[in-house]
Amino acid sequence: MNMVEVQELSIVDYLIYRRDAFIYSMNQSEKGREYLDNAFRLEQTTPDRNALSSHFKKGAS
Repeated sequence: MNMVEVQELSIVDYLIYRRDAFIYSMNQSEKGREYLDNAFRLEQTTPDRNALSSHFKKGAS
C-alpha cells in the first residue's frame, strides 16, 4: 500500500492493518511469539478447566 491508499483508509481499517502487522512482526522471533502467548494468556477471563484439571491431577500423583 502506498501512502495515499493508507490515508484513504478509515480509522478502523487502519488500526486493523496496524494490529495485523504488529502480530506478523512479533511472530518472526521466539521472544515475539512468547510475548504474544503471554498477551493472549493475560487477556483470558475464564479459566481453562481442562488444563487446570490435568495439571493438578499430575501434581497429586
